[in-house]
Amino acid sequence: MGPPWAGGSAEWAPARLPLVLTALWAAAVGLELAYVLVLGPGPPPLGPLARALQLALAAFQLLNLLGNVGLFLRSDPSIRGVMLAGRGLGQGWAYCYQCQSQVPPRSGHCSACRICILRRDHHCRLLGRCVGFHNYRPFLCLLLHAAGVLLHVSVLLGPALSALLRAHAPLHTAALLLLPWLMLLTGRVSLAQFALAFVTDTCVAGALLCGAGLLFHGLLLLRGQTTWEWARGQHSYDLGPCHNLQAALGPRWVLVWLWPFLASPLPGDGITFQTTADVGLMAS
Repeated sequence: MGPPWAGGSAEWAPARLPLVLTALWAAAVGLELAYVLVLGPGPPPLGPLARALQLALAAFQLLNLLGNVGLFLRSDPSIRGVMLAGRGLGQGWAYCYQCQSQVPPRSGHCSACRICILRRDHHCRLLGRCVGFHNYRPFLCLLLHAAGVLLHVSVLLGPALSALLRAHAPLHTAALLLLPWLMLLTGRVSLAQFALAFVTDTCVAGALLCGAGLLFHGLLLLRGQTTWEWARGQHSYDLGPCHNLQAALGPRWVLVWLWPFLASPLPGDGITFQTTADVGLMAS
């Protein structure tokens, strides 16, 4: 009898509900932006050259965002389909009773995905999938471009929100920004006004969240750590900033931030990792 996920049962597939909810929120943001730009005050006043640059930036951001989302969801970071039998003899290997398999160092079992993940970092609740060895790069790029897109949307919604806020007293304005749901339920604002305030609030909050996540994971990236290793103060795989970047992003680590489909193969396999002690032995 093989491991419970070997048959490819849909039971072990990542939960789709978080992804559906995230997609619905993204659709709401897109609809609100289209409404404001077409039927509302319109975009901020710009000259022809600035307008062309803004459109080019929007297209660049959107292509990168969608491309990295697709790569993140298509890349399977789990041990599914990976030949591990007979290899669990090295230091750091463990046995997972849920998966009924030997698992390599830096791997971990995810209760949500119901399978072990190679070089597991954490489970992304918004996309319903774990972040591991094979999808860490698109995850990082996704954080960068999601923050950029959300900031761009906030700027485009700015004139409409500013006009709405100027039409009311300061107390009403503060309540609308901080408690839009309460203002809607009490009948103080219309549905259109609520949608504008709510979408702008979530875009700004989302941009800050993505920016904070990118900063945190950028520090982990430079140190060669996963979130689990950082929480436990482990530095066994820190090979120096340059080697850490190449190990996680490939040889073209400078350029992968600009285009999701750029070929930059990872040097490892997610099973064996060079440690700080190995580098010390090689140097001596």
